[in-house]
Amino acid sequence: MGGLFSSPKTPAPDPELAAAQARQEARLSEEERSKKEAIAARQRARQIGGQRMLLSSDRPDAQMGIETKLGSS
Repeated sequence: MGGLFSSPKTPAPDPELAAAQARQEARLSEEERSKKEAIAARQRARQIGGQRMLLSSDRPDAQMGIETKLGSS
């Protein structure tokens, strides 16, 4: 009578299903990481956006402005 009230043992999960689930979790975590990077990039661009244009640190005379010469001399 012990067999009437005991539940049957569940079979082991299919290894292909476990591998597919692991691939899906890896893909989702990669998507989440890329979305977080995109959000961080937008925030950086908002904070530092105007710095790049005229007052660039690449030019040593950024505060002097742009010198315009018309003509050949």
